[in-house]
Amino acid sequence: MPACGSGFLARTLTRFAQLFENELYCERYSSNNKLLQSLDPRVKVVVILSFMVFANFVTSLAILAAVGIVAFFYACASGLPKADYLRRTWMYLPVIMFIFSLPGGMSFFVKGEPMIWLVPAGALGSNDGVYMTAAGMAMAARIALRTGDSLSFAFLLLMTTKWSGITGALRRMHLPEVFVSVLNMAYRYIFLIAEVGTSMMQARHIRTVGRIKTSSDRKYMSNMAGQLFIRIHYMSEEIYGAMVLRGYDGSVTTADVMKTDAADWLFLILNAVIIMILTLGGYIF
Repeated sequence: MPACGSGFLARTLTRFAQLFENELYCERYSSNNKLLQSLDPRVKVVVILSFMVFANFVTSLAILAAVGIVAFFYACASGLPKADYLRRTWMYLPVIMFIFSLPGGMSFFVKGEPMIWLVPAGALGSNDGVYMTAAGMAMAARIALRTGDSLSFAFLLLMTTKWSGITGALRRMHLPEVFVSVLNMAYRYIFLIAEVGTSMMQARHIRTVGRIKTSSDRKYMSNMAGQLFIRIHYMSEEIYGAMVLRGYDGSVTTADVMKTDAADWLFLILNAVIIMILTLGGYIF
């Protein structure tokens, strides 16, 4: 894409393109006949939510690390690329959460055994000094591990299950139709907004000659945001009217056939045993 003096246009179009690439990326791996892809979506939702809830109640660092290893094993068994899995789940948000949590582990907030001295005792007029405590570092590591574990299992669900399968599973599990419908519509409208926004940005990019001032860029972006939501609102009314004419009554339907077989029950029991073992291990470590 030519960088014709308006870098923000190229960057915005690139972000829109990445959104659609992520959708195609998910669809490609959710079609594989690997471990998680072959299971009933309802079983996957139950198992993954169980691990996410379990990880957010565990305090042992060793058990939290073990939960992450379980997620990594499932990613490998499901044919997901290891490097991309680690990059998307562990390389960004958990690291950021760990760094942002470090100030809370200073001796000002958490008392305990000094681990890393920031200001030695007696220096800069401080009698006790300033240091990172072992308990504070463990707290930051715990937050990072919980974030990584939750992201890992959410990533597994999205990568191994089509969106229609997820919403269909939620409805079959008797979640309110309104909740599932809103969730489904929100997901679809993300791509509708991206598609309309891409068209508007491409039209602007094609008509751009030379370099545009930053003030002009800001003015255009503010105008575009308003126009984008006006268009989306108008299109949403048309889409809803077309859906009603075709028999939409607010209920969630899916063409996917969900059937729980012996492999699904075995997977459910196996993970229940894993969670029990990890729970017992939490009393040891």
